[in-house]
Amino acid sequence: MKTDAAPVVKDSGLFRRAALLYQKETGQSLILWAVVALLNFIAQIVFRRELAPGEFGTLNTMLAMIGLLTVPMLAVNQAFTHYLARHHAAKPGARMDSLRAAALPVTGMFAWIWAGLSLLLVFVLLPPLHLPRFSLQLLTLVNVVIALGGLVSWSVCQGNKQLRLWAWLLASAALARVVVGAGLGWQEPLAESALTAFLLAGLITLIPALLSREIDMATRWKACQAVWDRDFLLYAGATFSVLLALFLFSSADRIVAQCWFGVAANNNLGVVNWPLFDAYQTAGLLGRALLWGTQPLLWILFAQRSRSDRTRATSLTFFWIYLGALVLGAILLGCLAQPLSRLFCGPDFQLTAHFVPSLAAVMVPIGLLQALGVFSLASRRYHECFVLGGCSVGYTLLLYFAGRQPQLMPAYIFGGGLVSLMVVLFVGVVRWGRKQP
Repeated sequence: MKTDAAPVVKDSGLFRRAALLYQKETGQSLILWAVVALLNFIAQIVFRRELAPGEFGTLNTMLAMIGLLTVPMLAVNQAFTHYLARHHAAKPGARMDSLRAAALPVTGMFAWIWAGLSLLLVFVLLPPLHLPRFSLQLLTLVNVVIALGGLVSWSVCQGNKQLRLWAWLLASAALARVVVGAGLGWQEPLAESALTAFLLAGLITLIPALLSREIDMATRWKACQAVWDRDFLLYAGATFSVLLALFLFSSADRIVAQCWFGVAANNNLGVVNWPLFDAYQTAGLLGRALLWGTQPLLWILFAQRSRSDRTRATSLTFFWIYLGALVLGAILLGCLAQPLSRLFCGPDFQLTAHFVPSLAAVMVPIGLLQALGVFSLASRRYHECFVLGGCSVGYTLLLYFAGRQPQLMPAYIFGGGLVSLMVVLFVGVVRWGRKQP
């Protein structure tokens, strides 16, 4: 009995430390993350059940485009956060103080610049998707601006040490999204209703940014001079490359699906009526839940590895836990395909359930790519970071040109992910071999 008690205590301590480490890294507790994730899950169920055929698939395409256009802003925020906390925390000085003071002004200014560029990108990137209505483009653009403002609010709360306030705002926005989305979707079952719910809920997250004091141009110019540092810009570029790769590997098929599966059946009415499109997008959402659900483990992996000057066995503990959770989750999702599909789709769940097992299986190599990207960034292996970003662009092009049938899309996701994984590992092995005597 005594020999059995020791591992339990050890495991309990391990996960208790992991929860504390996650809270220290993100400023939020795992309970809050679970609450927000559950509310977002409920919102998707509401939209799937209320929206007209084809509208749920179009909604997910628009949400993916919003996420894609916020990646550069998220990269700037994370570059400041982790560069200051990890790379030069042990070397305080005027250089680091000026860089720390430049974080909020540069983030706010970049938000304005990127919002203007997004205006052009929305009208360049969305026409090839053959969206059924022009109003979707306008609502997507407004939601991008709201999302960028929310990231500025996050930076404001980080700088003012008000992360508890940010936690309440996130939870409130997620709850508002469910309530408002249910009401609007019931009255007008179109994707515009859901995007309007996202817009109104996102306004809650703008409060810190709107209440923050104005920064004069002299301060902004000084902040821009402070970030003009080769080491910081290299880290920021690697961060952007990894975040872009994480997003494209996990969500590129959501965007590509609109091109081939979600074309409007009646161009005069502008309505998509393609059950196959909704079924694929719903199954893809369930598959991506594996990646989103294991995200805290990646944060902990990043924190443990970035604190070490070289890779140790202890810094890989949560990589193996993450891998085990990913494989187990894929097996469970495949076994629970029918009840989960029924939860989303109601009586017409069979077509969705058909796609779930294959999409759950292909998330394993995609999840490995995510872990590899996080590990490379934490290890400051910039070559692998940039190669991973390039592979993600090639992966997206592969899906766009070859994934024209929903039955074949999982095979291309698996093949593209596996080839990208081999390329990044090959680069890592070659670089490691050159360093050996």
